Amino acid sequence: MLVYTGKSSTNEKNYKKISESLYYSELISKIIDAAENLGYLVLVSYINKKGTTWEKIFANGIIDGALVISGGKKFKEIENLINSKNKIVLLDYEKNIANSTVSVINPNHFEGGYKATQYLIENGHENILHLTGEIKRKTSIKRARGYLKCLKDNNIEKQKIISGKFTQESSYKIIDEYIKKNKAFDYTAIFAGNDYIALGAMRALAKHGIDVPKKVSIIGYDNMELCEYTTPKITSINHLDDFIAEKALVKLMNILKGEQGVIENTEIRVIERGSVLNIKAK
Repeated sequence: MLVYTGKSSTNEKNYKKISESLYYSELISKIIDAAENLGYLVLVSYINKKGTTWEKIFANGIIDGALVISGGKKFKEIENLINSKNKIVLLDYEKNIANSTVSVINPNHFEGGYKATQYLIENGHENILHLTGEIKRKTSIKRARGYLKCLKDNNIEKQKIISGKFTQESSYKIIDEYIKKNKAFDYTAIFAGNDYIALGAMRALAKHGIDVPKKVSIIGYDNMELCEYTTPKITSINHLDDFIAEKALVKLMNILKGEQGVIENTEIRVIERGSVLNIKAK
């Protein structure tokens, strides 16, 4: 398994370690468990510009194929891996690719952004802030477009997108400074670009005595395990299937058998918890 984690949130000169992200840790854990159930052993390695080892791993015959977790980004080293003709399955990549050596399993992040926004609207919210990470990332752009299209389809003119980083520290700072500057928080709901952003926003709102969800509702994205351990528990978008690990492994085994690669889109679901209030019921 090859993992591209992107730049570290604490030091941009370094690449993020798997331990820095619950999202990666949870997904990798699922893949390891599923592989063991199928009788396979998993080797985990990073794929980035510093100390890239995938060429050596394949050349030494250590592995037959690889699952590649790309973090939703197009990255030159992953492009090189695709072009190398080694047998791989890409998870959450920016492009849909399928040939004799590559399969891809991708979420529809436009649909994810649309469904998150629609869920808030169905609960009576029309004044919705989209708080996202780096807006240059294609996954961020697709979610933002889904948010904007949903507002348009529901004849809601007011829209606002604020971008920062995909960390709770970033979102905490953004919301904290917004409230200090405006002496209030004039949105009834936040669509957060991931669950870390949702958590940071919740902390900042709590600092200023703004209750979630009584005053502001929040929906996250990624459906990480942390959503179950916050107060309130975070409603979130699940953009990877419950059996994503098993599906990815089966697709890799099919390619190893000589079958043609395929493109599959995951099911996008809202996982309801306690961070969104239905204000229609007031």
